[in-house]
Amino acid sequence: MIYNKSYFFKNHRDYCEVLVHPWCDISIINSTIPEPRRKNRRKIIAGLLDIYESWKVELDSLAKDYYLKIWLFEPYISKSQVVCAIDEKLHFYDNTFHQSNPPKAFGVKNYGELAERIKQYQWKSFEHEMTLEDDHLGEPEDYRNLKDYIETKKWLGKKLKKPHRIFTLIENGIERTFNAFPQGTIWIGGR
Repeated sequence: MIYNKSYFFKNHRDYCEVLVHPWCDISIINSTIPEPRRKNRRKIIAGLLDIYESWKVELDSLAKDYYLKIWLFEPYISKSQVVCAIDEKLHFYDNTFHQSNPPKAFGVKNYGELAERIKQYQWKSFEHEMTLEDDHLGEPEDYRNLKDYIETKKWLGKKLKKPHRIFTLIENGIERTFNAFPQGTIWIGGR
């Protein structure tokens, strides 16, 4: 069942993320929490399938077109979510991700006891990318101090030497250039 119906009908879209500690927490000390493995990973994926199936029953009852997908992030399973949209937001997510080229084959065998449930979905591979706008660095006066600016400039310089794709968007007549760095694969699935 869609958790916040008033939000959904007002905004014509909703999503449900993985909110399981410690994977949903923000690290205050800049430490990295390893991604869930084995039993916890299977529980998270089973939960996403359960949410999808529950939302599908509810959306089918509306008797209108809808977007309903599971976004399964690999290897960052903790970023996965179920996403839905209706009415004027029906195509809101159509261009959210860059499709894998060439498309990847979905490895059902990687999902153990959930393989049979997962086979019931059609999956497409998309690139999970971290995007940085060309003007990400900004100006020294945008920073708390010069040291922060220099550290960010050094980090950005190293980042831009790594493989990435560059794309341009025009928004309200303003051209913006982005650098997209591969992070993994997003499997978008639905029935």
